[in-house]
Amino acid sequence: MEKPAEEFKKNIRRLLILAFALCTICPCIFAKPVSWSYLRSLRFRQSQKTVFTESDNSFYVEIEHVTPDSIQVAVNSLPQNASFVSYKKETVLLQDSGSGSFSNGTRITIWMKFSAAGTYRISPVDIVINGGFYQIPFEPVTVMENPRLIQPEISVSFSSRKIRASMPAKVSPGSFAEASAGEHIVFTVSIRYADAVRNVHWNIPEDSVFKKIRSYDFSEAVSHESYSSEFHPVAEFDWQPLKEGVFAFPEIFVTAAAYNGIVSDVKCEAPSFKVRMAAPESREKKHESPFSYAFIEPSRFEEAASAPDAESQDILRLLELHRAERNSFPFASSAARQRKKLESQLELAPSGHEPSIVLFFLALILSVAFLALSSVFFVLKRKKLHAACASFFIVSAVFVLLYGFRVYGKHGIYTGGKICPIPEKNAPSSVTIPAGSVVSIMRTAGGWRYIKYNDACGWVPLETVLPVN
Repeated sequence: MEKPAEEFKKNIRRLLILAFALCTICPCIFAKPVSWSYLRSLRFRQSQKTVFTESDNSFYVEIEHVTPDSIQVAVNSLPQNASFVSYKKETVLLQDSGSGSFSNGTRITIWMKFSAAGTYRISPVDIVINGGFYQIPFEPVTVMENPRLIQPEISVSFSSRKIRASMPAKVSPGSFAEASAGEHIVFTVSIRYADAVRNVHWNIPEDSVFKKIRSYDFSEAVSHESYSSEFHPVAEFDWQPLKEGVFAFPEIFVTAAAYNGIVSDVKCEAPSFKVRMAAPESREKKHESPFSYAFIEPSRFEEAASAPDAESQDILRLLELHRAERNSFPFASSAARQRKKLESQLELAPSGHEPSIVLFFLALILSVAFLALSSVFFVLKRKKLHAACASFFIVSAVFVLLYGFRVYGKHGIYTGGKICPIPEKNAPSSVTIPAGSVVSIMRTAGGWRYIKYNDACGWVPLETVLPVN
């Protein structure tokens, strides 16, 4: 009885070994062969829309009619700045490319990391399928900078072809573009690498007019895409320098949120402008600028100014009295009394005393005299007299300095009317200054003056302000 039992055990072992061999060999024998032309058509493709630096990026290929256990994968050497992370094989349901029916297949996924942006050509992956050797290449891979590691960037584009032609190739210190005084410089500010735009603000150089023409809906532009390296417009502006010279480009700041969530102000970079006066004949064109009146030479305005009518005689008389008061000693001339009386008749607010040139030069002479005496007494070692003269010199020098600002500060008599926020005749304004008022002249640009009266500031035509000094 023992002998048949031993033979039965031996037969069972043989049957198990045979069954294992059949299970291993049969798939290779009966598996549907994969054609060479089909394998040559395969490519590893990127799983995500955009490949970023410093992140795990996956690439995959799907092979029909093969199982994961019948495939061996070997990744070859990778280009510089690229590294292999891992790979995975898994069973998937694929549609047969010939019959259209569905069958099991294998998806191979490979993860890689890139440390620098650029276009990469990755060597084919070696694959063994059922003992056959094949190579499956990669499609060219374009790697972008990881948006979480970079800050938003701003660009400025100009509408005028003439300005675009004069722009330097690269914005650097000392680079200039060219424009004419009064020219409308229309430009668009765009941004990229931003997830959202919170605000736009600016600083404007003096002697220029600036306004925002249009705002763009940035959120709508980027809503359909999770990331973009393209510039999207934020706002369009119109800038006008009013006189010749070198102008810094307006400082435009865009408050934007980066993809990493950090919110910051991004400043646009643009060259300075060399502004020249427009040719006089440009005023004769049919489509002249609404600001062209502002850009006529001051001398031409003064020549074109008509003689004052009878009602302006009081203003001219007031101007003469102000000038007479400037050239007389304080409290010793009747000009101040006559001026105050005339201001009262015209129902003007008292303008205070006109700074005296005579008093200024007298104080200057005394200051120099005290300095000389102080030096003499210092040499003679007369300490008390030296200290007294030095003290008088310091007091007189401070007086000369402060009084000199009043004497040489530019001011004039305004002939009356509204002041404008921009140098345009038809600009709306709610501030009116009475005729005969004394105003401070802050600056002059073309045919306009920028004046200050109490707390109000604005532009008025050049001929409406009669300078006292």
